[in-house]
Amino acid sequence: MYLPDTDTLPLRPPRAAQTPASPPLAPARPLRVLWLAPYPYSYTPTTHPVPWVVSLAQRLAARPAEVDLTIVNWEETLRTDEEHYEQDGLHFVFLRTPRTRHDILTLYRWRVAVVARWLRRHYRHYDVIHLHGSELQLPAVVAGLPTDEVPVVLSVQGIVSECVKYVPELSWYKALWTLAGFYERRYLPHIQHFLCRTHWDSAHMQRLSPGARIHHNWEMLRPEFYAATRQPLPQPDVARNPQILFVGGHQVMKGFREALATYARLRPEMPGLQLIVAGHVGAREWAEESRRAGLLDLGPDDVQCVGNLSAAELVGWMRRCFCLLHPSYIDNSPNSVCEAQMAGLAVVASDVGGVSSLVRDDETGLLSSLQPEQLAARVRRLYHDAPLRRRLTIAAQAKALRRHHPDTIVQRTVDLYRLLSQGAG
Repeated sequence: MYLPDTDTLPLRPPRAAQTPASPPLAPARPLRVLWLAPYPYSYTPTTHPVPWVVSLAQRLAARPAEVDLTIVNWEETLRTDEEHYEQDGLHFVFLRTPRTRHDILTLYRWRVAVVARWLRRHYRHYDVIHLHGSELQLPAVVAGLPTDEVPVVLSVQGIVSECVKYVPELSWYKALWTLAGFYERRYLPHIQHFLCRTHWDSAHMQRLSPGARIHHNWEMLRPEFYAATRQPLPQPDVARNPQILFVGGHQVMKGFREALATYARLRPEMPGLQLIVAGHVGAREWAEESRRAGLLDLGPDDVQCVGNLSAAELVGWMRRCFCLLHPSYIDNSPNSVCEAQMAGLAVVASDVGGVSSLVRDDETGLLSSLQPEQLAARVRRLYHDAPLRRRLTIAAQAKALRRHHPDTIVQRTVDLYRLLSQGAG
């Protein structure tokens, strides 16, 4: 601040006594945020890595002046009721819950009660509570909390009560997802803030919780896919080695049957065409679906099952194939589609759920019905039209990079926490 030389100022009458200046304001403390999230337990290496959750947590940990993050999850192998540890700037609390069998036999009530009891003892220490997904009964855990004291926001993942409609009948999955769907319908109406990504999840949250506030943000992807955007666009050898990628194992809901049926229609007209299947594929399911599709003479030169892939391995396959085939029955914002767009792989996807929020037909990919004839027609266009493939991949990669830019996602998250903590959400 500029201060003039007092020797040059004219004399003035003395002023009345003034109130001393207020001391400078102390810097604002970071927001104390509590996550209930399926974050991997450090000592269970087989736990699902949930990369979209882990990546966001790591980015928030790098901003300690703004966010102080505690993550709560449960683990059935603990020897004590609670385990606390710190790692990479994050605070972790793991709670001992019943084994999976007992969890199911109690209809999840035991586990819900364990986490809810902990939360009621500690929620006042936090400015915001963030639930990651509704699949694991998290809305039931926070039921009854005074949200005027601590706001609660839920990031939508899948919507179990919708997805269960497409799970094969007479299966354990059907029973378990039906139970999870009951919890979802029963407790989601108590949530007043949702983080959504697509038109589809936004509409369903407004239906399930009328009057709730919908906020928008995308999810982060694995680092390997951001690195892929810095490479030249892939140039698959379609003439000599045409390959289609399907990422879904033998999951019926992900379109395993439709992928095989589509391949059966294309194989006679595309010499050397290979279907690359990523994910788990059981021998029995493979035999059944091959018979169903009329593909009784398949060999490793026709369909290659590559199993569960690391991010780097998946990027490699995406750069070798000319098309991602995603004939899913239901999806919100499938990571495989987002990752393919980042890696520069053209996408043919079924127009279901929130997929059209990711893929604009004939601009950033090709949309289709679930009919194998129509799926095959879309793949055929990509096979024969290299300029189309290039146009779609350039546009899709640029849009995906903007959509999933880490800095944007983290800033929107911090801004939302600040908004909610001020009671302005």
